[in-house]
Amino acid sequence: MHSDDDAPTQALRQELQARASQAVLERVSRDSERKDIFIATIAHELRNMMAPLDAALEILDRGQANPELLGRALPVARRQVRHICQLVDDLLDVGRIVNDQVLLDRTPLLLQQLLDEGLSACAPLFSERQQQVSTRICSEPAWIRGDALRWAQVITNLLHNAGKFTQPGGSIDVSLQVDDEAHQAELRVADNGCGIARSELEAIFGIFRRERRTRGRPGLGIGLALVRRLVELHGGRIHAESAGPDRGATFVVRVPLMARRPRGAAAGIRAGRTLHA
Repeated sequence: MHSDDDAPTQALRQELQARASQAVLERVSRDSERKDIFIATIAHELRNMMAPLDAALEILDRGQANPELLGRALPVARRQVRHICQLVDDLLDVGRIVNDQVLLDRTPLLLQQLLDEGLSACAPLFSERQQQVSTRICSEPAWIRGDALRWAQVITNLLHNAGKFTQPGGSIDVSLQVDDEAHQAELRVADNGCGIARSELEAIFGIFRRERRTRGRPGLGIGLALVRRLVELHGGRIHAESAGPDRGATFVVRVPLMARRPRGAAAGIRAGRTLHA
């Protein structure tokens, strides 16, 4: 038999349950809305990629005997195909992340080498946008154990993100340092671009969220979510820093170093450089 004192407790429990249910419904609604926006953005991105590709193919079809037309159309077609392939790869990786199916092939890796390769891969973007890239790379080798393909993905995503959201003629600073006491390496990619609102510094790493809130520039919000998950799978951490919109942004990656240098590895390497687009 229940006393009268149980009635307020039961009413409170029911109210709390109702609030919890409402919170779940609101979260599901927000997630559904973000996915709808995400799908619409994908359609927008694909349409933007396909239009130049279609135009380039039309030029190729009409100007088969014209070397000048071929020289203009082929690079456009190749570039758009690469963009589409990258988009498809990112979408596949999103599926792997959501289902926790990302597998790593762990081998000894030298971060300096991976960073140099990433800078070379992104050099055309920096050159096209006339951006200056400065590097400060420590001479002490930063050896980590990880997946070379995935780390290349992390580095190129961060560099591409900096180039994309920095105005033409802007500057990007890349640094790699080793903290012997903490036994970790720290990679920083800083730009003087559009910046990030303080309220978005954490949200930009979420799947189905935009990379940065910029004036009329949509972003799929895949790249940074992939970067965070891949860094965490390697035992590392990543966060973003920014003083606010139009005040630049910095992405900081910290990852554990190998306990021992691989046998036969060099004791030191050449320090950084400055790239002028």
